[in-house]
Parts: sequence; structure tokens; C-alpha cells
Amino acid sequence: MKIEIYYDKECPFCKKYTQILKLKQEHEVIIKNAREDLEKLRYLYSYGFDINNGIIVQVDDEIYQGAKAIYVLDSLSIKNNYLYGTKLFEVFLYPIIKIFRKIVLFILGKSSKIRFED
Repeated sequence: MKIEIYYDKECPFCKKYTQILKLKQEHEVIIKNAREDLEKLRYLYSYGFDINNGIIVQVDDEIYQGAKAIYVLDSLSIKNNYLYGTKLFEVFLYPIIKIFRKIVLFILGKSSKIRFED
């Protein structure tokens, strides 16, 4: 199984999550800074996935974004967190995390938007 993770390396929350994420040994895991792979972002955008709306994870031919992406990664990891699969996380907690991300990036003087469109 090949897993590609596109995240904003400038975001402290995203960066920390990808650092602590431990997937099972039998998976090929590629972690990419979305700000450095604009061509792939354009491709993902053409299928309705905008990195500015949250982390994107591609597992083989399936693409997930936001809370669903976090849930998929968690379900593939050695240590699972039951919270990620709940509606509470998807509808309430993940949107709050996205707001905190924007605030922290603003404080750090970094843009919360990744520009990849022409």
C-alpha cells in the first residue's frame, strides 16, 4: 500500500502530526510539503481537493481530505485514537483545528493560503 500525505509544512499543527504519526511497517509512506509540490496540488484540485481546506491523503487510488484523511491515517497506524472516527471530530473539532492553524500562521507571519492555481 502506498500512502501519500500532503500537508502544510509551515503549519505547526500539521508538522507535529506528521512527525508523531507512526504507520505500520508494511506501508510505503511519502510525506510531502504541499507548498513544494504545486503540480500535484493542481491535479488534486481538479478532482475537488483543495489543500487550503485541510490535509490531503492519498492511499493507493483513493483520496481523502480533512477529518476523513486524519481518520484514515489513524486507522492505518499502530496506535489508534477512536476520537478521529467520530462525528464530533469531523464536524466540530477538525474545523476548530483549522481555525487555530490560521491564527497561528498569522501570528508567525506566514500565509494560511497555499497558492497553486494559475
